[in-house]
Amino acid sequence: MSVFKRELAFAADRPLENAGDWWHLVLDTDAPGLYVEHTWLHTSTHANGQVSRGTQRFGINDFLTLAEGRPAQPMLMSALKEMFRDAASTSE
Repeated sequence: MSVFKRELAFAADRPLENAGDWWHLVLDTDAPGLYVEHTWLHTSTHANGQVSRGTQRFGINDFLTLAEGRPAQPMLMSALKEMFRDAASTSE
């Protein structure tokens, strides 16, 4: 029924363009699941402005391993800590 997204990071290809890579933490309530979604939109300066776009989903554990050292990884850790901090304070 509902899909909730929280942006983790955006890496622009070039300044002043809406092209690059986006990473979102996604909660899908229809098919219960929490995952990271990577969406990209790249324009090639060498191939007459050809556009490459796509979306890829990663499980949380896979993403934490694969994204080590990338901007979205610490943002995901921060979002997860925030979620669990709120849960921990209500259970105390």
